[in-house]
Amino acid sequence: MTAPARGAHPFFHAPRRPAPSLARTHSAAEVAAGLRGELAGLGVELAGALPAQPFVLPRRSYDELFVVGKVLLGLVRRAVLSLGPTWPERLVALGADPADHPLFSGLDNTETDYCAMMARADIVVGEAGPQLLGFDVGDAFGGPHETHAFTRVWRRTHTEDGRPPFTGHDPLAARAAAFEDVCTRRGLPRALAVIAPPGGTARPGDGRFPGHLPERLPERDLEHFRARGFEAALFAPEELPGALGRPGKLRYPLGLRAFAPGDRSQGGARVEPVRAAQRAGLLLLPPQSGGLLDNKKALALVSEGLPWMTRGERGLVDRWLPWTRISVAGRTRWHGTEQELPGLLWGERERFVLKSAVRAAGRPPLVGRECGARVWAAAVERAFREGDSVVQEYVEPAGTLVELTDGDTTWMSRLAPVLSPMLFGGRPGGCWVRSRLEDGATSQNAVLAWTRDAGR
Repeated sequence: MTAPARGAHPFFHAPRRPAPSLARTHSAAEVAAGLRGELAGLGVELAGALPAQPFVLPRRSYDELFVVGKVLLGLVRRAVLSLGPTWPERLVALGADPADHPLFSGLDNTETDYCAMMARADIVVGEAGPQLLGFDVGDAFGGPHETHAFTRVWRRTHTEDGRPPFTGHDPLAARAAAFEDVCTRRGLPRALAVIAPPGGTARPGDGRFPGHLPERLPERDLEHFRARGFEAALFAPEELPGALGRPGKLRYPLGLRAFAPGDRSQGGARVEPVRAAQRAGLLLLPPQSGGLLDNKKALALVSEGLPWMTRGERGLVDRWLPWTRISVAGRTRWHGTEQELPGLLWGERERFVLKSAVRAAGRPPLVGRECGARVWAAAVERAFREGDSVVQEYVEPAGTLVELTDGDTTWMSRLAPVLSPMLFGGRPGGCWVRSRLEDGATSQNAVLAWTRDAGR
């Protein structure tokens, strides 16, 4: 049995459970080979250190991640819906660029029904427990295939009493179940078109090499949907709408949008075939409206508090969401005081992070404690001038020990993880984790839970 490591946060520690590495039944070389085989073609950086074990949490902590994500996603959705009666009006209210949202279907009820269908929360564990940094909603975000692949390896290479000692939700199964729900609700056949650019799905910002395209993703999407009883086929946007069948009675009435249309619309690139397919009757999911839930201004509205929020909801926001505000000059509440927001940021630089409200803006978050006063002041001035950013209170992430390997040896490293629980149609859909290594590389893994926590 093991005691918690000195300084370990209780969120990471399962009392009276052994170290996960003690359940490993394969050599470091076999683990590394298994990971390289499962992850090949998914865009995961495989050079250097690999995890030698799953990232394992107590079941109570694992379950809490999905509660945090679901509750706060629901509040963000309501906050966006409250901004106007239609999706184009909500887009204007958030100051979003229509060019980043070229595939609004024009069917407001459909957009509303499915805007939160696919989402990933990014969470760090601070002194007070899990803290939500933001959401990735709708587009082809990273995590589902990676988490599925890591989990397959861990189930083969770790056993206890002849069984895997860890459990976790399968993101690909949860996603397929969400699409099954859509078919049942709408009376559609299980016939799915996976819409992806030739060569794979680009997912910038997920720790991959610039320009890298995970080529195996669309094919793996087809495999998993077919295994669940779907007729599924892959189409490039340029093949639409003709390849789907005649309008009004499409052979594939349901589409998985495996690309970010904002990326493809640069310079007016080819989104018109996809629009034509929508006009012909294709239900394309996730819908374009999810991108507004992704906007960090919506998160700031929830943080500040909205009139319809209950006392209980405000309490959960205070517990799980770091203080977040839109970069608009004015007075704001800050830890029980009234402050002018620009002056607060200039005077307390080390306590804040400045972020673009929209991921497509391409500006990385600026951490006040990691930059000089002159750089910070210039960035704050620009943010208030443009009104396109949010400021969030910095959360010092708790670290935990994880075993790594190069395929020959193993060693323990203390990492500060970003935990990313995924939701599909409201279902828990597995959890991805990323950590920055000392050499600047990004380590990835699947988050799992002990099958049997001691004392449960």
